[in-house]
Amino acid sequence: MDVGPGRGDETHDRPSTRTVEANPFERMSAPSWGQLTRAVKTSERIATALVQDIIDAGLGPGDRLPNEAAMVERFGVGRGSVREALRILEVHGLIELRAGPKGGPFITAIDPRNVSRTLSLYLSLRGATMEELVQTRLFLEPMVARLAAENCTPESAELLRATLAQAPVSGGSREYLEAANDFHYVLATMTGNRVLDLVSTALKELYTSRLVGTGVGHATTDPSIELEHQEICTAIVRGDADTAERLMRTHMEYYVERVRQTAPEFRASRLAWE
Repeated sequence: MDVGPGRGDETHDRPSTRTVEANPFERMSAPSWGQLTRAVKTSERIATALVQDIIDAGLGPGDRLPNEAAMVERFGVGRGSVREALRILEVHGLIELRAGPKGGPFITAIDPRNVSRTLSLYLSLRGATMEELVQTRLFLEPMVARLAAENCTPESAELLRATLAQAPVSGGSREYLEAANDFHYVLATMTGNRVLDLVSTALKELYTSRLVGTGVGHATTDPSIELEHQEICTAIVRGDADTAERLMRTHMEYYVERVRQTAPEFRASRLAWE
C-alpha cells in the first residue's frame, strides 16, 4: 500500500480512479500462518493477512475490501474474529467502516494524525517530554530539507511552490499553522525515504497539535515564518542541499527559542495520549 502521508479526511471519501477487479481478493487462497514467534490471536493474523492482500492487490484510498461473509469463507473463521480484525485496522487508521447497503470496509489514506496518536500512547507510557520531542525534530528536520534538495524534481518543486502560495496571511491561526504543516509534509515526501517521510510528519503532527491545543502556537508564531519557508523552498528548488539544511536548522532553532521564552512550561510538559 504505497500511499504517502497526507490529510486522510481529504481523500477517503473520494472514489479511487484506478481500475481494479470487482473483488481482487476472490482468487486468493487462505493464508498459511507459518511459524510464529509469539502467540497471536486469530484476529491479528487476519488483520496482518488483509494488509498484505491490500499491498499485493495494489489497492489504495477509496478502494473497498470484501464483505464480512467473503472474509469468513476465505479465512475459515467466525464473524467475531473478522470483525475484531477489521476493528484493529480501523483503530490504526488503515480502513474506515461505513454503514448502509453500500457500506463496508474502505481503505483510507495514511494520515500522520493516526500515526502520531498511536506513537503518543507509547511515548506517554515512557514518560517522554515535549523537550525530547523538540530535540528529535531538531535533528530530523534539517536532514529532511537536505534530502528534499538532493531529490528535488520539477514536479515536486511545483508542488512545494503551490503549497506555499496557498498559505493564509494571518500568522498564529489554526489555518496558518496547518499550512505550515503542509510545507513540512511536502518536504518529507520529497526526501524519497518513506520511513523518514512517515516518522517526520507524525512527529510534526504530534508537536503542532499540542502547540495549537495549548494556545502556544498563536503566541509564538511569527509572520516571518512565511519568508523563512520561501527561503528554504528557494534553496531546495535550486538543489542547494547545504543551504537548505542550514536554513531549516536556523528556522527550527528560532521557533524553539520563542517557545522556550514564551511558554517554558510547555517544553517541560510530558507528552499525553490524546
